[in-house]
Amino acid sequence: MRFEHLQDWLDWQQTLHSEKIKLGLERVARVARELGLMRPDFRVVMVSGTNGKGSITAILESIYHEAGYRVAAYTSPHLLHYNERIRIGKKNVEDAPLCAAFDLVDQARGDLSLSYFEFGTLAAMQIFSTLELDVAVFEVGLGGRLDAVNIYDADAAIISSVGLDHVQWLGSTREAIGLEKAGIFRTGQPAVCGDSDPPETLLKYARDIDSRLYLVGEDFSYRQGSDGHWSFQNAKLDWDNLPAPNLYGDVQVANAAAALMSIQCLDEVLPVQRESVERGLQNICLSGRFQRVVGKCEMIFDVAHNLDSAKVLGKNLLELGPASRTYAVFSVLEDKDVEGIIGSVCEQIDEWYISELDSERSLACADLQDCIVRLDPEAIVHACPSVEQAWQAVNKGACETSRIVVFGSFLTVAEVLSFEL
Repeated sequence: MRFEHLQDWLDWQQTLHSEKIKLGLERVARVARELGLMRPDFRVVMVSGTNGKGSITAILESIYHEAGYRVAAYTSPHLLHYNERIRIGKKNVEDAPLCAAFDLVDQARGDLSLSYFEFGTLAAMQIFSTLELDVAVFEVGLGGRLDAVNIYDADAAIISSVGLDHVQWLGSTREAIGLEKAGIFRTGQPAVCGDSDPPETLLKYARDIDSRLYLVGEDFSYRQGSDGHWSFQNAKLDWDNLPAPNLYGDVQVANAAAALMSIQCLDEVLPVQRESVERGLQNICLSGRFQRVVGKCEMIFDVAHNLDSAKVLGKNLLELGPASRTYAVFSVLEDKDVEGIIGSVCEQIDEWYISELDSERSLACADLQDCIVRLDPEAIVHACPSVEQAWQAVNKGACETSRIVVFGSFLTVAEVLSFEL
């Protein structure tokens, strides 16, 4: 074995491939064929979307687990530990099987270069192949058509939403991005779209390949009640008084409805009763999605990093009601819609603590400060050398009636969570 410890494997993988993001299926499919992974014995559910795909993956994982199925999930990125990316029975994989899987992938690849994400995807597939699984839920890393997980043919595919993000890889319009995400659809297989205004390219692609596409508002619907419960309807079901997902925000009901529609699509092979749905919705575990933690004051951790997710964050903060003072710990990557993100939340922020991220794609602190002040000339902005120092500085001024919001990137949230939890 090349390395004995997980961190050594991960450090080495970061240096193996010249490009951090390299879309395409040829490399990962070649290694998967060498490992005999191309025809899984379990059902595959694929989840893509600009926002909400992590929540939908967690909802599916929780419901299938409560239904008694042997379920696995593959997600990215992680917050605190790489092991979070691969879960079996809602538990993170241990270091030993991860290292063993990395070793098999390393041997099978020969002199072929793999990206960090491709290595992890193949390791997950290798681990899943050794287990007697009923279903595995794969969260698409980027796009869909050329993402590494798409070497598998999904038994059911879900697209949560289509918005503008990762435009340098996926295209600069919703039509272009929608087509890339629709690449996870398969002929004759069910696909679910939770976007209420899907791009025509997505609809046309589903028609062209004869995928059975289920659209929110047409083939299924949901309704939120004033008491925190909700209802779901499709051609076969009319369920009232469902418990809200154990995730904050109205948008999570929309995510749950898309997940429930896909579960219904596979009901003949993986039947799920209402009782399992209710338990699954109540027992979801997902960090960093408007995660509220009480300490010295209320702290909110949210991985909002694009325009649509920032709008949801701003709405959620508004619904919480005012604090005596709301502080933001904020860092962002330069390829994001930075003005859109800031503009979506600036009315809810009294004071900003900004820094750069430990990433070559990080937006420079000076540029970030200029952007905030341009949108809000009265903004109070503190530029800090690092996320850690921004966190330390904001804690000095916070009191029990104030609120701290940490957002802008998975990297921002992960770094602060590593200090706090």
